[in-house]
Amino acid sequence: MFLQQFYVESLGHYSYLIGSTEAGVAFVVDPKRDIADYMQTAQDLGLRITHILETHLHNDYVSGSRALAAATGAVIGHSAAAQLRYDHQPLRDDDRLLFGELAVRVLETPGHTPEHLCYLVYDTKRSPTVPALIFSGGDLLVGSVGRPDLLGPELGAQLAPQLYSSLHHKILPVGDAVVVLPTHGAGSSCGAAISSTRTSTIGYEKATNPYLQHGDQAAFVRAILGNQPTIPAYYPRMRPINQSGPPLGGPSVPPPLDPAAFADRMAHTQTTVLDTRDAAAFGAGHIPGAINIGLDQRFTLWAGSTLPADHALLLVVAAPDDVTAALTQLYRIGLAQVAGVLADGMPAWTAAGRPVTTVPQISVADLKAMLDAGVPMQVVDVRKADEWQAGHIAGAIHSLANRLASEAADLPSDRPLAVICGSGYRSSLAGSLLRRQGYTQVYNVTGGMDAWTGQGYPTEP
Repeated sequence: MFLQQFYVESLGHYSYLIGSTEAGVAFVVDPKRDIADYMQTAQDLGLRITHILETHLHNDYVSGSRALAAATGAVIGHSAAAQLRYDHQPLRDDDRLLFGELAVRVLETPGHTPEHLCYLVYDTKRSPTVPALIFSGGDLLVGSVGRPDLLGPELGAQLAPQLYSSLHHKILPVGDAVVVLPTHGAGSSCGAAISSTRTSTIGYEKATNPYLQHGDQAAFVRAILGNQPTIPAYYPRMRPINQSGPPLGGPSVPPPLDPAAFADRMAHTQTTVLDTRDAAAFGAGHIPGAINIGLDQRFTLWAGSTLPADHALLLVVAAPDDVTAALTQLYRIGLAQVAGVLADGMPAWTAAGRPVTTVPQISVADLKAMLDAGVPMQVVDVRKADEWQAGHIAGAIHSLANRLASEAADLPSDRPLAVICGSGYRSSLAGSLLRRQGYTQVYNVTGGMDAWTGQGYPTEP
Protein backbone atom coordinates (compact mmCIF):
# COMPACT_ATOMS: atom_id res chain seq x y z
CA MET A 1 0.00 0.00 0.00
CA PHE A 2 1.20 3.48 -0.88
CA LEU A 3 -0.21 6.53 0.92
CA GLN A 4 0.74 10.18 0.64
CA GLN A 5 -0.87 13.16 2.31
CA PHE A 6 -0.87 16.57 0.59
CA TYR A 7 -1.21 19.68 2.73
CA VAL A 8 -2.35 23.17 1.72
CA GLU A 9 -1.42 25.27 4.73
CA SER A 10 -3.34 28.36 3.63
CA LEU A 11 -6.59 26.36 3.64
CA GLY A 12 -5.79 23.91 6.43
CA HIS A 13 -6.62 21.24 3.83
CA TYR A 14 -5.43 17.64 3.56
CA SER A 15 -5.90 15.42 0.53
CA TYR A 16 -4.54 11.96 -0.19
CA LEU A 17 -3.23 9.65 -2.89
CA ILE A 18 -3.51 6.01 -1.88
CA GLY A 19 -3.12 2.87 -3.92
CA SER A 20 -1.68 -0.53 -4.57
CA THR A 21 1.81 -0.53 -6.01
CA GLU A 22 1.36 -4.22 -6.88
CA ALA A 23 -1.83 -3.67 -8.87
CA GLY A 24 -0.71 -0.27 -10.16
CA VAL A 25 -3.98 1.46 -9.27
CA ALA A 26 -4.78 4.32 -6.93
CA PHE A 27 -7.45 6.76 -5.83
CA VAL A 28 -7.38 10.34 -4.57
CA VAL A 29 -9.44 11.63 -1.65
CA ASP A 30 -10.74 15.23 -1.55
CA PRO A 31 -8.34 16.72 -4.13
CA LYS A 32 -7.37 20.39 -4.25
CA ARG A 33 -8.10 22.23 -7.47
CA ASP A 34 -4.50 22.31 -8.75
CA ILE A 35 -3.89 18.65 -9.52
CA ALA A 36 -0.29 18.45 -10.75
CA ASP A 37 1.02 16.97 -7.48
CA TYR A 38 -1.26 13.94 -7.71
CA MET A 39 -0.47 13.37 -11.37
CA GLN A 40 3.28 13.58 -10.86
CA THR A 41 3.33 11.34 -7.78
CA ALA A 42 1.19 8.69 -9.48
CA GLN A 43 3.39 8.81 -12.58
CA ASP A 44 6.57 8.48 -10.53
CA LEU A 45 5.19 5.35 -8.85
CA GLY A 46 3.64 3.84 -11.95
CA LEU A 47 0.14 4.15 -10.53
CA ARG A 48 -3.02 4.73 -12.52
CA ILE A 49 -5.57 6.93 -10.78
CA THR A 50 -8.90 5.18 -11.35
CA HIS A 51 -11.12 6.90 -8.79
CA ILE A 52 -11.52 10.17 -6.96
CA LEU A 53 -13.47 9.89 -3.71
CA GLU A 54 -15.07 12.95 -2.12
CA THR A 55 -16.09 12.89 1.53
CA HIS A 56 -18.47 15.85 1.24
CA LEU A 57 -19.38 18.97 -0.69
CA HIS A 58 -16.67 21.37 0.38
CA ASN A 59 -17.38 24.83 1.72
CA ASP A 60 -13.75 25.97 1.98
CA TYR A 61 -12.22 25.36 -1.46
CA VAL A 62 -13.05 24.48 -5.04
CA SER A 63 -12.65 20.76 -5.56
CA GLY A 64 -10.20 19.36 -8.09
CA SER A 65 -12.29 16.26 -8.80
CA ARG A 66 -13.56 17.29 -12.23
CA ALA A 67 -10.13 18.45 -13.36
CA LEU A 68 -8.46 15.26 -12.16
CA ALA A 69 -11.15 13.08 -13.74
CA ALA A 70 -10.75 14.92 -17.05
CA ALA A 71 -6.97 14.44 -16.92
CA THR A 72 -6.97 10.76 -15.93
CA GLY A 73 -10.34 9.29 -16.92
CA ALA A 74 -10.95 8.45 -13.27
CA VAL A 75 -14.43 7.93 -11.85
CA ILE A 76 -15.63 10.46 -9.28
CA GLY A 77 -17.25 8.82 -6.26
CA HIS A 78 -19.52 11.05 -4.21
CA SER A 79 -22.48 10.73 -1.91
CA ALA A 80 -25.74 9.91 -3.66
CA ALA A 81 -27.26 12.63 -1.47
CA ALA A 82 -24.93 15.31 -2.84
CA GLN A 83 -27.13 15.90 -5.92
CA LEU A 84 -24.17 16.63 -8.14
CA ARG A 85 -24.86 18.07 -11.57
CA TYR A 86 -21.99 16.33 -13.36
CA ASP A 87 -20.95 12.74 -14.06
CA HIS A 88 -20.11 10.69 -10.97
CA GLN A 89 -20.69 7.36 -9.24
CA PRO A 90 -23.29 7.81 -6.47
CA LEU A 91 -22.13 6.12 -3.28
CA ARG A 92 -24.26 4.81 -0.41
CA ASP A 93 -23.74 3.25 2.97
CA ASP A 94 -21.79 -0.03 2.89
CA ASP A 95 -20.83 0.22 -0.79
CA ARG A 96 -17.48 -1.47 -1.49
CA LEU A 97 -14.65 -0.59 -3.86
CA LEU A 98 -11.50 -2.59 -4.64
CA PHE A 99 -8.04 -1.28 -5.56
CA GLY A 100 -5.75 -4.29 -5.75
CA GLU A 101 -5.33 -5.51 -2.18
CA LEU A 102 -7.08 -2.42 -0.79
CA ALA A 103 -10.78 -2.66 -0.01
CA VAL A 104 -12.79 0.49 0.67
CA ARG A 105 -16.07 0.49 2.57
CA VAL A 106 -18.35 3.52 2.38
CA LEU A 107 -19.89 4.88 5.57
CA GLU A 108 -22.72 7.41 5.45
CA THR A 109 -21.87 9.85 8.24
CA PRO A 110 -23.99 13.03 8.07
CA GLY A 111 -22.99 15.73 10.52
CA HIS A 112 -20.38 18.14 9.24
CA THR A 113 -22.55 18.34 6.11
CA PRO A 114 -25.82 16.57 5.25
CA GLU A 115 -24.28 14.29 2.59
CA HIS A 116 -21.04 13.43 4.39
CA LEU A 117 -19.26 10.11 3.78
CA CYS A 118 -16.25 8.46 5.42
CA TYR A 119 -14.13 5.80 3.74
CA LEU A 120 -12.87 2.82 5.73
CA VAL A 121 -9.85 1.15 4.12
CA TYR A 122 -8.71 -2.47 4.60
CA ASP A 123 -5.31 -3.79 3.59
CA THR A 124 -6.58 -7.27 2.78
CA LYS A 125 -3.08 -8.76 2.50
CA ARG A 126 -2.72 -8.09 6.22
CA SER A 127 -6.34 -8.53 7.29
CA PRO A 128 -9.58 -8.61 5.31
CA THR A 129 -11.62 -7.88 8.45
CA VAL A 130 -9.56 -5.38 10.49
CA PRO A 131 -9.55 -1.89 8.92
CA ALA A 132 -6.26 -0.02 8.64
CA LEU A 133 -7.40 3.57 8.26
CA ILE A 134 -10.37 5.85 7.82
CA PHE A 135 -10.69 8.94 5.68
CA SER A 136 -12.81 10.92 8.12
CA GLY A 137 -13.35 14.01 5.98
CA GLY A 138 -14.83 16.81 8.03
CA ASP A 139 -16.52 14.71 10.73
CA LEU A 140 -13.63 13.56 12.94
CA LEU A 141 -10.63 15.90 12.98
CA VAL A 142 -7.42 15.71 14.97
CA GLY A 143 -8.28 17.17 18.37
CA SER A 144 -11.66 18.39 17.18
CA VAL A 145 -14.71 17.57 15.07
CA GLY A 146 -16.18 19.31 12.06
CA ARG A 147 -18.65 22.09 12.72
CA PRO A 148 -22.23 21.42 11.57
CA ASP A 149 -23.31 25.06 11.16
CA LEU A 150 -21.54 26.08 7.95
CA LEU A 151 -24.82 25.98 6.05
CA GLY A 152 -26.64 28.12 8.58
CA PRO A 153 -27.70 27.91 12.23
CA GLU A 154 -31.01 26.17 11.57
CA LEU A 155 -29.45 23.33 9.61
CA GLY A 156 -26.59 23.31 12.11
CA ALA A 157 -29.06 22.55 14.90
CA GLN A 158 -30.37 19.61 12.86
CA LEU A 159 -26.94 18.30 11.88
CA ALA A 160 -25.32 18.49 15.34
CA PRO A 161 -27.25 15.46 16.73
CA GLN A 162 -26.53 13.60 13.48
CA LEU A 163 -22.83 14.34 13.90
CA TYR A 164 -22.94 12.90 17.41
CA SER A 165 -24.63 9.77 16.07
CA SER A 166 -22.20 9.40 13.16
CA LEU A 167 -19.23 9.73 15.48
CA HIS A 168 -20.42 7.36 18.18
CA HIS A 169 -22.27 4.80 16.08
CA LYS A 170 -20.30 4.72 12.82
CA ILE A 171 -16.79 6.17 13.17
CA LEU A 172 -15.52 5.45 16.69
CA PRO A 173 -16.57 1.77 16.70
CA VAL A 174 -14.27 0.92 13.75
CA GLY A 175 -11.39 0.15 16.12
CA ASP A 176 -8.93 2.04 18.32
CA ALA A 177 -5.93 1.20 16.15
CA VAL A 178 -7.45 2.61 12.96
CA VAL A 179 -5.52 5.61 11.62
CA VAL A 180 -7.58 8.79 11.26
CA LEU A 181 -6.92 10.83 8.10
CA PRO A 182 -9.07 13.98 8.07
CA THR A 183 -9.63 16.55 5.33
CA HIS A 184 -9.52 19.63 7.58
CA GLY A 185 -6.48 20.58 9.66
CA ALA A 186 -5.13 23.51 11.64
CA GLY A 187 -5.98 26.79 9.98
CA SER A 188 -9.31 25.60 8.62
CA SER A 189 -12.49 27.35 9.77
CA CYS A 190 -14.40 24.07 9.38
CA GLY A 191 -13.80 23.26 13.04
CA ALA A 192 -12.66 24.85 16.28
CA ALA A 193 -9.18 24.42 17.77
CA ILE A 194 -8.02 21.78 15.28
CA SER A 195 -4.64 20.31 16.18
CA SER A 196 -1.63 20.94 13.96
CA THR A 197 -0.88 17.20 14.17
CA ARG A 198 -1.73 15.79 10.76
CA THR A 199 -2.93 12.29 11.63
CA SER A 200 -4.22 10.41 14.64
CA THR A 201 -5.91 7.17 15.64
CA ILE A 202 -9.42 6.40 16.78
CA GLY A 203 -8.15 5.37 20.20
CA TYR A 204 -6.13 8.53 20.73
CA GLU A 205 -9.03 10.73 19.72
CA LYS A 206 -11.38 8.84 22.04
CA ALA A 207 -8.96 9.48 24.90
CA THR A 208 -8.03 13.11 24.20
CA ASN A 209 -10.44 14.83 21.81
CA PRO A 210 -12.48 17.24 23.97
CA TYR A 211 -15.60 16.88 21.82
CA LEU A 212 -15.61 13.12 22.40
CA GLN A 213 -15.60 13.47 26.17
CA HIS A 214 -19.24 14.56 26.43
CA GLY A 215 -21.30 11.79 27.95
CA ASP A 216 -24.55 12.59 26.19
CA GLN A 217 -25.81 14.05 22.96
CA ALA A 218 -27.25 17.22 24.51
CA ALA A 219 -23.90 18.22 26.02
CA PHE A 220 -22.15 17.50 22.72
CA VAL A 221 -24.63 19.62 20.77
CA ARG A 222 -24.19 22.56 23.15
CA ALA A 223 -20.41 22.31 22.82
CA ILE A 224 -20.27 21.97 19.05
CA LEU A 225 -22.69 24.82 18.37
CA GLY A 226 -20.85 27.21 20.68
CA ASN A 227 -17.54 29.02 20.29
CA GLN A 228 -16.97 28.26 16.63
CA PRO A 229 -14.70 30.50 14.52
CA THR A 230 -16.23 33.11 12.23
CA ILE A 231 -17.35 31.61 8.93
CA PRO A 232 -15.20 33.14 6.15
CA ALA A 233 -17.21 35.30 3.79
CA TYR A 234 -16.33 33.22 0.72
CA TYR A 235 -17.55 29.88 2.11
CA PRO A 236 -21.15 30.22 0.86
CA ARG A 237 -19.84 30.44 -2.73
CA MET A 238 -17.90 27.16 -2.61
CA ARG A 239 -20.62 24.58 -2.10
CA PRO A 240 -22.72 25.64 -5.14
CA ILE A 241 -19.60 25.63 -7.33
CA ASN A 242 -18.68 22.14 -6.17
CA GLN A 243 -22.23 20.88 -6.58
CA SER A 244 -22.68 22.16 -10.13
CA GLY A 245 -19.11 21.29 -11.16
CA PRO A 246 -16.14 23.64 -11.19
CA PRO A 247 -15.11 24.94 -14.62
CA LEU A 248 -12.26 23.01 -16.20
CA GLY A 249 -8.94 24.61 -17.06
CA GLY A 250 -6.25 26.17 -14.93
CA PRO A 251 -5.83 29.84 -14.08
CA SER A 252 -5.01 32.00 -17.08
CA VAL A 253 -1.75 33.93 -16.93
CA PRO A 254 -2.59 37.65 -16.70
CA PRO A 255 -0.76 40.11 -18.96
CA PRO A 256 1.90 42.43 -17.55
CA LEU A 257 0.64 46.01 -17.73
CA ASP A 258 2.75 49.15 -17.70
CA PRO A 259 1.56 51.92 -15.35
CA ALA A 260 -0.50 53.65 -18.04
CA ALA A 261 -2.31 50.46 -19.08
CA PHE A 262 -2.77 49.45 -15.44
CA ALA A 263 -4.33 52.82 -14.61
CA ASP A 264 -6.56 52.58 -17.69
CA ARG A 265 -7.89 49.17 -16.56
CA MET A 266 -8.58 50.64 -13.12
CA ALA A 267 -10.50 53.53 -14.63
CA HIS A 268 -12.58 51.74 -17.23
CA THR A 269 -13.34 48.25 -15.87
CA GLN A 270 -14.80 46.90 -12.65
CA THR A 271 -11.58 45.92 -10.96
CA THR A 272 -9.98 45.69 -7.53
CA VAL A 273 -6.27 46.29 -7.05
CA LEU A 274 -4.76 43.55 -4.89
CA ASP A 275 -1.35 44.36 -3.43
CA THR A 276 0.34 41.20 -2.15
CA ARG A 277 3.46 42.83 -0.68
CA ASP A 278 4.19 42.80 3.04
CA ALA A 279 2.77 45.42 5.39
CA ALA A 280 5.91 47.55 5.53
CA ALA A 281 6.24 47.79 1.75
CA PHE A 282 2.54 48.48 1.32
CA GLY A 283 2.55 51.10 4.06
CA ALA A 284 5.50 52.92 2.50
CA GLY A 285 3.57 53.53 -0.70
CA HIS A 286 0.77 51.90 -2.67
CA ILE A 287 -1.77 52.58 -5.40
CA PRO A 288 -4.75 54.49 -3.98
CA GLY A 289 -7.64 52.10 -3.31
CA ALA A 290 -5.48 48.96 -3.27
CA ILE A 291 -6.28 46.18 -0.80
CA ASN A 292 -3.28 44.72 0.99
CA ILE A 293 -3.26 40.96 1.55
CA GLY A 294 0.28 39.72 2.15
CA LEU A 295 1.28 36.63 0.20
CA ASP A 296 1.87 34.09 2.97
CA GLN A 297 -0.01 31.15 4.50
CA ARG A 298 -2.89 33.45 5.48
CA PHE A 299 -3.41 34.82 1.99
CA THR A 300 -6.17 32.48 0.74
CA LEU A 301 -8.44 32.94 3.75
CA TRP A 302 -8.25 36.73 3.67
CA ALA A 303 -8.47 36.98 -0.10
CA GLY A 304 -11.65 34.92 -0.04
CA SER A 305 -13.06 36.85 2.89
CA THR A 306 -12.31 40.31 1.53
CA LEU A 307 -12.17 40.48 -2.26
CA PRO A 308 -15.40 40.98 -4.23
CA ALA A 309 -16.09 37.88 -6.31
CA ASP A 310 -17.63 39.92 -9.14
CA HIS A 311 -14.57 42.12 -9.72
CA ALA A 312 -11.57 41.33 -11.87
CA LEU A 313 -8.30 41.65 -9.97
CA LEU A 314 -5.25 43.70 -10.83
CA LEU A 315 -2.15 42.40 -9.06
CA VAL A 316 0.76 44.25 -7.51
CA VAL A 317 3.54 41.90 -6.39
CA ALA A 318 6.96 42.21 -4.81
CA ALA A 319 8.67 39.82 -7.25
CA PRO A 320 7.72 38.10 -10.53
CA ASP A 321 7.60 34.64 -8.90
CA ASP A 322 4.82 35.88 -6.62
CA VAL A 323 2.41 36.00 -9.56
CA THR A 324 2.23 32.19 -9.84
CA ALA A 325 1.83 31.76 -6.08
CA ALA A 326 -0.98 34.32 -5.95
CA LEU A 327 -2.78 32.85 -8.97
CA THR A 328 -2.66 29.34 -7.50
CA GLN A 329 -4.10 30.41 -4.18
CA LEU A 330 -6.82 32.53 -5.80
CA TYR A 331 -7.69 29.69 -8.19
CA ARG A 332 -8.23 27.33 -5.26
CA ILE A 333 -11.12 29.46 -4.03
CA GLY A 334 -12.63 30.40 -7.38
CA LEU A 335 -11.13 33.88 -7.78
CA ALA A 336 -9.71 33.33 -11.23
CA GLN A 337 -10.48 36.71 -12.82
CA VAL A 338 -7.06 38.35 -12.83
CA ALA A 339 -6.97 41.04 -15.51
CA GLY A 340 -3.34 42.05 -15.23
CA VAL A 341 -0.17 42.47 -13.22
CA LEU A 342 1.67 45.75 -12.72
CA ALA A 343 4.86 45.25 -14.73
CA ASP A 344 7.97 45.96 -12.66
CA GLY A 345 5.83 46.63 -9.59
CA MET A 346 5.54 49.79 -7.53
CA PRO A 347 8.95 51.15 -8.61
CA ALA A 348 7.58 51.48 -12.15
CA TRP A 349 4.39 53.11 -10.87
CA THR A 350 6.22 55.73 -8.81
CA ALA A 351 8.78 56.37 -11.57
CA ALA A 352 5.89 57.15 -13.90
CA GLY A 353 4.70 59.83 -11.47
CA ARG A 354 1.48 58.03 -10.65
CA PRO A 355 -0.29 58.86 -7.34
CA VAL A 356 0.76 56.96 -4.23
CA THR A 357 -0.90 56.59 -0.82
CA THR A 358 0.80 55.61 2.44
CA VAL A 359 -0.20 53.97 5.71
CA PRO A 360 2.33 55.02 8.36
CA GLN A 361 3.72 52.15 10.45
CA ILE A 362 4.03 52.76 14.19
CA SER A 363 5.43 50.50 16.90
CA VAL A 364 3.55 49.59 20.06
CA ALA A 365 5.96 51.86 21.95
CA ASP A 366 4.95 54.73 19.65
CA LEU A 367 1.27 53.95 20.20
CA LYS A 368 1.58 53.80 23.97
CA ALA A 369 3.51 57.06 24.07
CA MET A 370 0.80 58.77 22.01
CA LEU A 371 -1.99 57.40 24.19
CA ASP A 372 -0.15 58.36 27.38
CA ALA A 373 0.39 61.87 26.01
CA GLY A 374 -3.32 62.26 25.35
CA VAL A 375 -3.07 62.33 21.58
CA PRO A 376 -6.65 62.02 20.30
CA MET A 377 -6.19 58.66 18.57
CA GLN A 378 -8.73 55.85 18.26
CA VAL A 379 -7.39 52.29 18.52
CA VAL A 380 -9.26 49.85 16.26
CA ASP A 381 -8.71 46.20 17.18
CA VAL A 382 -9.47 43.89 14.24
CA ARG A 383 -8.75 40.51 15.87
CA LYS A 384 -11.23 37.69 16.39
CA ALA A 385 -13.70 37.81 19.26
CA ASP A 386 -11.82 35.31 21.45
CA GLU A 387 -8.58 37.27 21.00
CA TRP A 388 -10.35 40.52 21.93
CA GLN A 389 -11.91 38.95 25.00
CA ALA A 390 -8.55 37.63 26.16
CA GLY A 391 -7.31 41.21 26.51
CA HIS A 392 -7.34 44.47 24.58
CA ILE A 393 -6.19 48.07 24.89
CA ALA A 394 -8.44 50.28 27.02
CA GLY A 395 -10.71 52.43 24.87
CA ALA A 396 -10.21 50.35 21.72
CA ILE A 397 -13.07 49.69 19.32
CA HIS A 398 -13.51 46.09 18.19
CA SER A 399 -14.27 45.42 14.52
CA LEU A 400 -13.32 42.23 12.69
CA ALA A 401 -10.93 42.86 9.80
CA ASN A 402 -13.13 41.32 7.13
CA ARG A 403 -16.15 43.35 8.29
CA LEU A 404 -14.54 46.75 8.07
CA ALA A 405 -15.89 47.29 4.59
CA SER A 406 -19.40 47.42 6.06
CA GLU A 407 -18.66 48.61 9.61
CA ALA A 408 -16.18 51.41 8.88
CA ALA A 409 -18.95 54.01 8.86
CA ASP A 410 -19.22 53.49 12.63
CA LEU A 411 -15.63 54.59 13.20
CA PRO A 412 -14.77 58.20 14.07
CA SER A 413 -13.50 60.30 11.18
CA ASP A 414 -12.27 63.24 13.25
CA ARG A 415 -9.14 61.62 14.66
CA PRO A 416 -6.36 59.25 13.61
CA LEU A 417 -7.13 55.51 13.63
CA ALA A 418 -4.45 53.15 14.94
CA VAL A 419 -5.31 49.69 13.61
CA ILE A 420 -4.01 46.69 15.54
CA CYS A 421 -4.27 42.91 15.26
CA GLY A 422 -2.15 40.08 16.60
CA SER A 423 0.99 40.70 14.56
CA GLY A 424 0.39 43.44 11.99
CA TYR A 425 -0.86 41.33 9.06
CA ARG A 426 -4.62 41.71 9.48
CA SER A 427 -4.24 45.32 10.58
CA SER A 428 -2.47 46.16 7.33
CA LEU A 429 -5.38 44.62 5.42
CA ALA A 430 -7.84 46.51 7.61
CA GLY A 431 -5.90 49.74 7.17
CA SER A 432 -6.04 49.34 3.39
CA LEU A 433 -9.82 48.91 3.58
CA LEU A 434 -10.13 52.06 5.67
CA ARG A 435 -7.94 54.05 3.29
CA ARG A 436 -10.03 52.72 0.41
CA GLN A 437 -13.13 54.14 2.09
CA GLY A 438 -11.70 57.60 2.50
CA TYR A 439 -10.19 57.57 5.99
CA THR A 440 -7.07 59.68 5.66
CA GLN A 441 -5.46 59.30 9.09
CA VAL A 442 -4.76 55.58 9.38
CA TYR A 443 -1.79 53.98 11.16
CA ASN A 444 -0.77 50.32 11.17
CA VAL A 445 0.59 49.10 14.52
CA THR A 446 3.52 46.82 13.74
CA GLY A 447 3.92 43.77 15.93
CA GLY A 448 0.31 44.02 17.05
CA MET A 449 -1.01 42.84 20.38
CA ASP A 450 1.72 40.21 20.57
CA ALA A 451 4.26 43.03 20.82
CA TRP A 452 2.01 45.09 23.12
CA THR A 453 1.65 42.32 25.69
CA GLY A 454 5.29 41.30 25.16
CA GLN A 455 6.26 44.75 26.43
CA GLY A 456 4.06 44.29 29.48
CA TYR A 457 1.70 47.09 28.49
CA PRO A 458 -1.73 46.99 30.17
CA THR A 459 -4.86 45.37 28.74
CA GLU A 460 -8.42 44.98 29.91
CA PRO A 461 -10.80 42.06 29.37
